[in-house]
Amino acid sequence: MERTREGQPEHTALLGDWAIGKTTLLMHWRRLQRQVGDAVVLTMAYPLTPDQFLSSLVVAIEAELATDWSGRLDLEVGLDLGVADARVRRPARSRDQELRATMRRLVDQRGGQDRAVVVFVDDIDLVSGPGDVLLQLRASALELYAGDVAFALVVAASSSLFAEVRSAHEPLVRFFQPLPLGPLDAPAAERAITGPLAETPVRFDAEVIGQIVELSGGRPYYLQKLAYHAFDAAESGRVSPTEFAGSFERAFASVSQEIFAGRWAAMSAIERQVVGVTARSTEPRPSGEIEAEAALRGIQPPTTRQALRRLVAHGHVDRISDGMRGRYSVGDRLFRRYLELQTCEP
Repeated sequence: MERTREGQPEHTALLGDWAIGKTTLLMHWRRLQRQVGDAVVLTMAYPLTPDQFLSSLVVAIEAELATDWSGRLDLEVGLDLGVADARVRRPARSRDQELRATMRRLVDQRGGQDRAVVVFVDDIDLVSGPGDVLLQLRASALELYAGDVAFALVVAASSSLFAEVRSAHEPLVRFFQPLPLGPLDAPAAERAITGPLAETPVRFDAEVIGQIVELSGGRPYYLQKLAYHAFDAAESGRVSPTEFAGSFERAFASVSQEIFAGRWAAMSAIERQVVGVTARSTEPRPSGEIEAEAALRGIQPPTTRQALRRLVAHGHVDRISDGMRGRYSVGDRLFRRYLELQTCEP
């Protein structure tokens, strides 16, 4: 942000798996920057075409321009979702030029006087052809920068964003500085549970804390859900393994509804079968082994390999490099449990 205020923006790609805290971090940054007078636009990407997305970004910036800065309400997601309907209906006219003109107006009206102007885009990999979108954003930013219009772009996506865009990888990595966001390690995850509890009369048994840490895999969103429902189940100021067992089912149902159901619905029928095969083992499986089992279900090996690539790109499956073929697993324990329930055979 300091570099942006000095006229030398450093564009950033915040990369991490789902439930890792990308959206929360962007919202936190937005609040901090607005407190010091910076101009910030935060928009959420959707499964749109590149042209539709660029139009949606113009709408989000115009919403920022149309709002009185001194009396602005911090609507968080409300504003972003409130313009969703207008996004896909925007006229299809020279979107690149319209975006640059709108960005220039944003800088002219909100920038200057040591203020940063930043555009945040969350979940940009939900857009079809994210590589094309990133290249268009890069081109717009470079053209504006050449005209002494400086602002920063921050995009958030899954860890595999640049691997997915392949041919555009090198110029985009040079332009969007990758900032990886990983899970908490075990001690930090434990502190994330015990720290807030210290301010309450409730205590979790050590075994319960260990279970939450293990089940969450260090993902902050899972930690929050599991600990919240456990806290809600406390009896006499204590949560034992018995209370946690009941609260876990409620937490799992909540996470499934909010995250897993949508990801499952977005998969093709073949992807569902392939991810189900992959999730059958807790250990990484060679691609050949997955292909052989999928073949018993009528899926040809080339189709399985293609499905695995898509599943990795969308963060459903983890790939461990092992030569050209690799090994695959579903490392997220909660998601693996969800898949087991969805793909269980009678």
